[in-house]
This record gives sequence, C-alpha cells and structure tokens, in this order.
Amino acid sequence: MRRLVTKATVTVHVTTAVTMLVITAFTVHGITAAPVHMIRALTVHVITAAPVHVIRTFTVHVIMVVAGVTTRMLMAVRVSVIACHTAYRGTASRLRLLP
Repeated sequence: MRRLVTKATVTVHVTTAVTMLVITAFTVHGITAAPVHMIRALTVHVITAAPVHVIRTFTVHVIMVVAGVTTRMLMAVRVSVIACHTAYRGTASRLRLLP
C-alpha cells in the first residue's frame, strides 16, 4: 500500500511540476513575444502600406488635376463658343443677315 501512495505522490508531484512549467513558459512567452510581435507587425505594415499610400495618393492627385484641367478647358471652350456666337449675331444683325 505504501508503494501505491508513493507512486501516486510522485505522479501528482510530477504532474504539478510539469503543469507549472508549462504555465510559466506560456506566461513568459506571452510577455516577451507580444511586444516583438507588435513591433514586427507595425514594421511590416509600414513597409507595405507606405508604397500603397503613395501610389493611391499620386493616382488621386493625377485624376483630380486632369479633371480640373478638363473642366477649365471645357469652360474656356464654352466661353469661346458664346463669344463667337455673340460676335456672329452682332455682325449678322449689322449686316441685316438675320430676320
């Protein structure tokens, strides 16, 4: 009976020690790995996000510039057409070409 108690005691002792070792290892790993993971993730994010941000910003800028230039050109054409039409109407009325 004494051997059975000794075996049970050793088993409980070893199980407890292993469990504590595993818990300690995971705790230490969690404490040390979290900052390392965050730094690594932030570094990778910055390295990959910076070019994407630059490309996206440049593309939007180009589109906005082209749209602005196109709008200004269309407004200039509109003003020119109105001016030409007004000049034509004035000349045509003076020459009595219009009813």
